[in-house]
Amino acid sequence: MAFLAPFFLSLAALAGVPLLVHLLRRKVGRTVDFPAVRYLTRMEQEHSRDLKLRHRLLLFLRLLAVIALALAAARPIARLAGFGHAPVALAIVLDNSMSTGVVEQERMVFDSLRADARALVATLSNDDRAWLVTADGRVIGGSPSALQDALAALTPLGGRGDLAAATRRAVGLARSGSPRAPVVAVVSDGQRQAFAADSVVDAGPVPVVMLAHGARGTVRNRAVLAARAEPARWTPAGTVAFAISAPDSAEWRLLLDGRTVARGAVGAAPVNAPTRMSQRLASASSGWVRGRVEVDADALRGDDARWFAVRVAPPPTVAIRPESGPFLSAALATLVDEQRLERGREGSERSVAVSGADAPGLRLPVLLTAPRDPVRLGEANRTLARLGIPWRFGAIARNLVLARAVSADGVPLDTNASAVRVFEGTPVRVRYPLVYSPGDRPGGSPGAAPMATVADTLATAGGSAWAVAGEGYLLIASPLEPDATDLPLRGAFVPWLLEALSRRLGEDGRLIEAVPGERIAGLRSVTGIEGPDGKVVGTNGDRLTVPNTSGVYYLRRQAARVGALVVNPEPEESDVVGMDQAAADSAGARMRTYVTGRDVVSVPSAGAWQRQIFDRAAGHGLLLPLVALALAALLAEAWLARH
Repeated sequence: MAFLAPFFLSLAALAGVPLLVHLLRRKVGRTVDFPAVRYLTRMEQEHSRDLKLRHRLLLFLRLLAVIALALAAARPIARLAGFGHAPVALAIVLDNSMSTGVVEQERMVFDSLRADARALVATLSNDDRAWLVTADGRVIGGSPSALQDALAALTPLGGRGDLAAATRRAVGLARSGSPRAPVVAVVSDGQRQAFAADSVVDAGPVPVVMLAHGARGTVRNRAVLAARAEPARWTPAGTVAFAISAPDSAEWRLLLDGRTVARGAVGAAPVNAPTRMSQRLASASSGWVRGRVEVDADALRGDDARWFAVRVAPPPTVAIRPESGPFLSAALATLVDEQRLERGREGSERSVAVSGADAPGLRLPVLLTAPRDPVRLGEANRTLARLGIPWRFGAIARNLVLARAVSADGVPLDTNASAVRVFEGTPVRVRYPLVYSPGDRPGGSPGAAPMATVADTLATAGGSAWAVAGEGYLLIASPLEPDATDLPLRGAFVPWLLEALSRRLGEDGRLIEAVPGERIAGLRSVTGIEGPDGKVVGTNGDRLTVPNTSGVYYLRRQAARVGALVVNPEPEESDVVGMDQAAADSAGARMRTYVTGRDVVSVPSAGAWQRQIFDRAAGHGLLLPLVALALAALLAEAWLARH
């Protein structure tokens, strides 16, 4: 037996009250016989046995009533006969990913999933504890009526979310509801990508009951799976590359800042082999421009459009110093010849100086590499101090290591794919391990800080910072020569170099591509996010949770736009083949392979789902039987005392 409110067991001490009254009513003192009452004494002696039995029975009934009420207040649970179900700690995982937004006969699949969840919540009592966990990790707790209100307000996400992470969180919540029986109830559309291929949830002893709920018929979906502006900065022309899948022919439109600038048609193509196209365009606008590729609306509205952003501006200017070395100079000269960079005068406003750190007379913004001659190390560190850069070169290291892109909690500090790819796995043979030294900055204190706590770090080599970036600077701890590192020989080096000069060090800011609900880091200089509707929401700290609605969000530093956040759903969410109700059983079996534990089952219907959930709540609550027992004892005591 377990108790939901064991504190109330202390009320059983009140059972001493009727016992004390019973003892105080016993005869005490000296007995004096009077002749007139001898007859009554004889009569009392003849009935004393009946009186003692009646008094003891009254005492027993009073004790029973008090103890029963104390036990009822403690809310016991036991494997005995009772009423209703035993109290449960129920965590409901509701899949509200983009694919649940499939509409058929004016009803979304999500509406069916929500109806199943609402019917389950309606069966809960006030003794139960319940939580609602959605695919984006949101947790809603409270009374059954509060959960019903929350369910009514939910809508499908703009992306896939993370059903595996939601299930893990639900398992932890259900365990926290002890001594109630823990149960996790999962209801999903059974889409193939509901769980990521490498996500396995260990539920342990917590029962998990899963229900897959597909569409009522075959779903035919057109989707824009990719859209990207190339290059990232137009001067003022460029190309938009995009991909479209469709069960039959489909028309597409390309829009810049809400104005249609191109249109066309594509033939049938599946999700795993979409039609890829590119369109050459020129923009009459300047600054950041929102763009999207769209197709006609169909059953799944969330993937009918895909967004991109492009910066329209003259090419960034660079001042190339000879200390940068021949490989870096050659890469920059190539970009200048392609008119993607302009050669500027050193010291001019917003002209980025590219050089070795040992060069004299530098000013921000700068892209600096380690000196080629170790003798120049002291001069390089003095340059860093003069520029206010909070890093110093350490003693030279000459051993082969591989560079690693830095991430925090699995989120890359620079979420641009090419920026991460250029560092990951790069061989480094000569380096000057970077030491964080903020003493020369306002508010800084001398001394080194652990590398892992410094958000400026982009890549490490040999366990030390190797590539770092901050406000107006980008620093690499090796000379960019093949004898020191293979970085300038990598295919992604030149695109990364252009990105660094135009966005990280130039006036463009950053272009970040993300999926709804993702967490990104490295946004210390961003003070707000401007939504597609023009409203600005303030940010706090280095991290940001990506909005659940697709679109282009501008990064703001006060009133200035310093970048763009492009939010689009995962292309895999558009794969709705096999989501019909006929495939629901196989979908449930597939989902069950991603959840391991002592008791994991999938069921074919909502009715079976409810029955299986409450079957896991062994026993019953004894509140009503105990209250009934106390009431019966009080009624019997009243009748006996009266007669």
